Amino acid sequence: MNRGFVLLGVAVVFNGVANVLMKKGMTGADNINGVGETIKHYLTSWPVIVGLALFALNVIAYTQALTKIPLSVAYPIMVSMTGLIVISGSMVLFKEQIGWLQWIGFALIIAGVVCVTR
Repeated sequence: MNRGFVLLGVAVVFNGVANVLMKKGMTGADNINGVGETIKHYLTSWPVIVGLALFALNVIAYTQALTKIPLSVAYPIMVSMTGLIVISGSMVLFKEQIGWLQWIGFALIIAGVVCVTR
């Protein structure tokens, strides 16, 4: 398998999991006031800290993947596959309801990515 696509897969997983962790870390934090409290929350919430670390690792893996894969192929894959992880995490961890119109939209995005990567 092409090393670029392996790196892209790693970047996708890191990005998707980072997004879900950031949501988890900020759940219930809507009553934080001020920059100081916000920074304190960021520095003491393990999901936020791990999420930020995964975002950093995502950037490293993604930029390395871009040395092997055209941006016009890598970016649509990155966005759509990350979306799949985020939607799955939203449903399982946060009990978010995904409507049929959202599923249709997501299916169209995947179909578009298939077209772009051909």
